[in-house]
Amino acid sequence: MVRMDGEKMSKSLGNLVFVSELSTTFHPMAIRLGVLTNHYRTEWEYSDELMPDAQRRWERWLAAGEGTGALDAVRAALDDDLDTPAAIAAIDAAAERGEGVSEAAMLLGVDFER
Repeated sequence: MVRMDGEKMSKSLGNLVFVSELSTTFHPMAIRLGVLTNHYRTEWEYSDELMPDAQRRWERWLAAGEGTGALDAVRAALDDDLDTPAAIAAIDAAAERGEGVSEAAMLLGVDFER
């Protein structure tokens, strides 16, 4: 369940955030990263910083470039109950080390094609 301002996001409350609106400001791959930042089994709070943070993350991954950095760690995280937060952390670490991360990012459906 996704919450916003302490309340469940719902149509009846009118507190939804639409991808069509987000995509006017943020790259689609950044939007995907924003959603994948949280584990699918965990309730989480949407904040206005989620998408800018995800956009900056995607840009860091792009800057890291092509390569297989974190590939095994991402596979292991995804095999462990689809642990996308751990997979993202592994890619972040590899990019920080200067390793290319494109193949690991693709396992999350994050494509480097602009």
